[in-house]
Amino acid sequence: MPASPSPAPADDAYLDPHIETMPPETLARLQEQRVLGLIGKAYERAPLIRTAWDAAGVHPSQIRSLADYFAKAPFIDKDAIRRHRDAHLDPVGGLQICDDGVLDRIGFTSGTTGDPTAVPQGRVSPLDMQLCRDFWQIGARPGDFMAEMMFTFRGGQTSLACFDKIGLTPIGMAHSPAEIPFLVEISKQFRPTLLFMLSSPMIIGLEKYFEETGTDPRDVFASYKGAVFGGEPLSPRFKALVASWGMELFEFTTCGDVIGAMECHMHDGMHAWGDLVLIENLDDNNNPVPDGEIGELVVTALADPWAPLIRFRTEDLVRVERSRCGCGRTHPRFWPLGRKGDETLVQGKSVLPRDIQRIVEQHAETRTCLFQIIRPQREMEILRLRIGYDSTKLASTAEELSSRLIAVLAEGLSVPVHVELVLYEELLKLGPPQKIPRVTKQ
Repeated sequence: MPASPSPAPADDAYLDPHIETMPPETLARLQEQRVLGLIGKAYERAPLIRTAWDAAGVHPSQIRSLADYFAKAPFIDKDAIRRHRDAHLDPVGGLQICDDGVLDRIGFTSGTTGDPTAVPQGRVSPLDMQLCRDFWQIGARPGDFMAEMMFTFRGGQTSLACFDKIGLTPIGMAHSPAEIPFLVEISKQFRPTLLFMLSSPMIIGLEKYFEETGTDPRDVFASYKGAVFGGEPLSPRFKALVASWGMELFEFTTCGDVIGAMECHMHDGMHAWGDLVLIENLDDNNNPVPDGEIGELVVTALADPWAPLIRFRTEDLVRVERSRCGCGRTHPRFWPLGRKGDETLVQGKSVLPRDIQRIVEQHAETRTCLFQIIRPQREMEILRLRIGYDSTKLASTAEELSSRLIAVLAEGLSVPVHVELVLYEELLKLGPPQKIPRVTKQ
């Protein structure tokens, strides 16, 4: 049995203060040390990494600094991992550098593009370390309860190592609106500190539950210091709705499948822990993008001795900021803006699903925000949308709703818009709300 955690002072803002507030120059030296210690072993033991580096004519001995790494190290992406997996019947895609006997579990990515990839993990993974720090900053302390309803993130339920380090006791349940009555019951009985995690189906389900039962959400969530939301962009309506229930919402995303990244109480970007992951923000020509500008997130795992991703192109569009956060942490922060493959150019103007989301959710008939961009090609003259609506919420007619949506979308996005209305039940046949493809060719 693991040793009981030592309680920390309740006013201690950081779980790992030395690391979380590390000066940037010290963090850069640590990153360089870890990169140089990693690439040789990965080249020798990970077939995909060796193949990629040999194809690029690069050997780890040529990399003597982070500058060398940025200038010479080749990239890999999810397609390369899948090709190696399928060609060599290797379930982990040619990335594993450890012996099977040291693995604690096999997790999987969430499969945003429809094909989850395996993620070998040991007893204490980088994801566990990230979650510990972020749960702590939300307010979790030894002896607290946490309501846990995980879905398809890497490894299912959070590792016990995470709970051991902080001293949390998880109360597990399925990530399903059908569990809402149980969530309400355990929230009143055990008074948890954290809820991990919410999604749009759960928030929609909770909203409906509170409306139909008359239950006071502020009483249900009175003990919570925060809830984590992930798996999709957080809409302004959902954020305001949860705030009206008396609960602070913290947005969570993945940092290229290496670790997660979460907001702090400043709500000023996702913290990417630089001792666990090295992040780059690059343009289409692989040049660094200045802070505050949009580029593609590229990641390298720095604390994964099992199957590290090395210069992995995520296809996530982000903005990055490397200045000290208002919370005092010194690690980089980033803002996820969308997937590169979801970006649509309408008469030369970039449109991403989250741009549409913030407009569609403002109308009662479409507040569940189910929609698809119909895009035969990336560049279009008119933005074509399929939007799901709730017929029981119609203020007038479907034709009036369509005209209203076209007007506000065209004004808000500054592009011409065509809207096809469908009952939201039809879109739900494609999957749960957070997994419905936002972009389709037809």
